[in-house]
Amino acid sequence: MIFDHQDHFFELVDALSAIRVLARLPIEEVAEKDFLRQSLDALMAHQNLGQCSIFTAEEGLLQCAVGAGVDTFGGDGVSHQAESVESMRFVLGEGIMGLAYQTGQIQYCRNCKTDPRFKPFVRRALFYGDGSLLSIPVISGEQVLGVLNVSHHLPEFFETWHQHFLVLFANTLGRLLHLHRMIHALGDEVAVRTQSLEQALEESDALRNRYQQLSIKDELTGLYNRRYFFAEGEAMLARAVRYESPLSLLLIDVDHFKRVNDTWGHTVGDQVLCHIADTLLSEARTGDLVARLGGEEFVLILPNTASEGLDMMANRIQEQIASMGFGIVDQSIDLTVSIGMTELGARTSTELRVQLEQLYHEADLAMYQCKLNGRNRRMFFSREMDQIERMPSGV
Repeated sequence: MIFDHQDHFFELVDALSAIRVLARLPIEEVAEKDFLRQSLDALMAHQNLGQCSIFTAEEGLLQCAVGAGVDTFGGDGVSHQAESVESMRFVLGEGIMGLAYQTGQIQYCRNCKTDPRFKPFVRRALFYGDGSLLSIPVISGEQVLGVLNVSHHLPEFFETWHQHFLVLFANTLGRLLHLHRMIHALGDEVAVRTQSLEQALEESDALRNRYQQLSIKDELTGLYNRRYFFAEGEAMLARAVRYESPLSLLLIDVDHFKRVNDTWGHTVGDQVLCHIADTLLSEARTGDLVARLGGEEFVLILPNTASEGLDMMANRIQEQIASMGFGIVDQSIDLTVSIGMTELGARTSTELRVQLEQLYHEADLAMYQCKLNGRNRRMFFSREMDQIERMPSGV
């Protein structure tokens, strides 16, 4: 009798140990199936049970999520290798397990061979012959999440304390399973929101880069635009002033460009501008700044370049444009450009913006003088040009 009491005492200690292990499982770090499997491992490790399984409710069925245990027993008392039960499904309300789920109450099958409620399991060959089974609902609050099934090969095996312990274990499991699902649902939502945010940020970055490019690039030719020319031109001018190095500016205007648009249309005119832009880029050196200021007007800033090198550059540009042979509908378009040139030289103003605007003004006057002298020319700025009156643009 003393031994019986001692055995019950140790069994109760083991039962409490199973709950303690269950409560310490890292639910945040594992998937639901792994958590359930670890739960059954904790139960099997501290209790003398034949086989355990957990069925969860999925789309109107009880689906076996995990199973544990190495043996089932036939009617002859001989051990048989346990079958895999993870593919088993039962309609809600079917068999002992279905009753446990529907009623939310523990169900005890004292002898699986004689209990008619056990027939659904016999059809699926989960048990053979005699044996006992407990089906305990896994509950969180008022919601039944599934059923814990615990079996033993002996009939009438489970005592009252087994039932109380397993109800406590299943209730603890239910709360932890509910918490696991909440945590992982929140994690999934955070992941979705994070992915959406990352996608929005990527789209925002792409859009910002697009607008940034549009803010500094000419959309038609891909050259830098007027805004970038004055911003970067100041920086180039500042370096030239600081290191007392030469700096020159070319202003290029397409001759008779209005005639091109009027004769062949703006689409052809755009193609002409793109070809000229490509020519300027091919002639420019590393460190030179090429920009389209608007219409048919282009500009180059050439650091470390004095008058001789400036004239050579302008000459090459004119030759390349004149020889590029732009044709349309079996007709050729003869293209020429007028180029105004100027150098940094000595300046009275110390304001970079004022100096750059003055350089641009001087090159513009020189370019205009080319127009007056018959176009297809290049000229350096001279002080006498300040007295020239301007004619309408686009000629």
